Amino acid sequence: MKKYILLYTIFFFAMNTFAQNHPKDPRYKQYAGKYGDNSGICLFEDGQFLMYGYATMVFGTYLFEKDYLLFTTDKPALFEVYAHAYPNRGDSVRINFVGFQEGNNFVQFDNSVPQRVFNPNANCFDPPFVYEAAKAPHTFTLAALLPEGGEGKEASNTFWSYQADKGMNDFVFVHNPPKRVYEDFRGMLIKTNDGETLLLSNYGGKNGYRKNTTVNEEEQAWVLSVKREYNEAKQHDEGIAYGNRHYRFFPEADLSTYTFDAASNQYTSKQAAENEGYYRSNQYKDDRYLRKYVKLLPATMRREGFDTDKAAAGSIFFSTCGEGSEKSYHYNGYIKYDNPAENVEAPVPTTAPIIPGTE
Repeated sequence: MKKYILLYTIFFFAMNTFAQNHPKDPRYKQYAGKYGDNSGICLFEDGQFLMYGYATMVFGTYLFEKDYLLFTTDKPALFEVYAHAYPNRGDSVRINFVGFQEGNNFVQFDNSVPQRVFNPNANCFDPPFVYEAAKAPHTFTLAALLPEGGEGKEASNTFWSYQADKGMNDFVFVHNPPKRVYEDFRGMLIKTNDGETLLLSNYGGKNGYRKNTTVNEEEQAWVLSVKREYNEAKQHDEGIAYGNRHYRFFPEADLSTYTFDAASNQYTSKQAAENEGYYRSNQYKDDRYLRKYVKLLPATMRREGFDTDKAAAGSIFFSTCGEGSEKSYHYNGYIKYDNPAENVEAPVPTTAPIIPGTE
C-alpha cells in the first residue's frame, strides 16, 4: 500500500471541491482552506482534512458539532503482515520485522513460548531485521503493550493472531505504534482582527492556526493531486506489495518489463543480466528480482489474555550502543563479492521510489 509521508511544506488555500458528503451544511465550503504556514491543517469541502508539518502528513475526516469541529484521523493498523511463498526456501522461514523496535512487542509462533522481539531500551538500529528458522509457522501471534492515556502507563496488551497458508515461508511483520499525530482531536473556529483562526486541542498552541487567503494555481493542482492519489490508494488497495530479497519494497512496478518465473515464484527484469554490475554494489536497491507479497488479515484481534510474563528470556533481536554493541544484530543477507563493479551507470528504473517508512 502507498504510504504518503512527505517531507514538504504544504501550501494550501480554499478548495472548490464539490461537497459530496455534506451538501446541506454551508460551513464546509465557508471554512475550507489552509490554516497555518510551515505546519498546520487543511480543511476540504468534502469533510476531509490534512494535518501537515515536518515529516508529517495525516489525512482524516471532520464533522461540525454545534460550535466545535470533531476530527477523526486515518489510523494505520497496529499490525500488518505480508506473506510470500518462495519455493527455493523449502520448509525454512524468513521474517522481516519492521517497526517492532518501538515499544514493548512480542511474537509467538504456533504453540511455542512467547518471545520479546527487541531487548528493553534497544537503540542503534541497523535494519532490516530478519529472523530465520528451520520451519515455517502455521500460526503466529503479534502482541504489543500499549501506553494508556498518553502518560506512559502501560495498559493491557493487544494481540493479533494469524494463520499462514501452506507454502508461505517469507514474511514481513509490520508494527505501527500509536503516535500522537494519529489521535483524534477537537477544534474551534474563532474570528480575530487578522481573520479566521482555528484552535485545536492537540497542535497549534494557544494561538492556533490562522487561515491563509493566498491562492496559487500551481500549488492548488499539486495539493489536489496528492489528495486524489491518497484516496485512490485507499480505495484500490489490493493488499499486494512487491519487494526484493532484502525487503526493500516498491509501491509500483512496471510488470511489462518483467517476466514471471513460476519455478522461483518471482518476477525477473528483462534487463537483469546487463544490470548485474551495478547492483553488486547496490544490493539493497536491486529491483531486478521482485517477490509478490500478499497481505494477510488477522484471524483474531484481542485485548487482554496474552501472558507476557511467561515470555522466554532474551529477545529475537539485540541492539545497543556503547558497551555490548559488538553483540548487536546486523543483517548478513548481502552477497560478498571479491570484485564488485565500481562506477557503473545506474540503470533506467522500472519501479517507483521506495515507500517511506519501510526502510
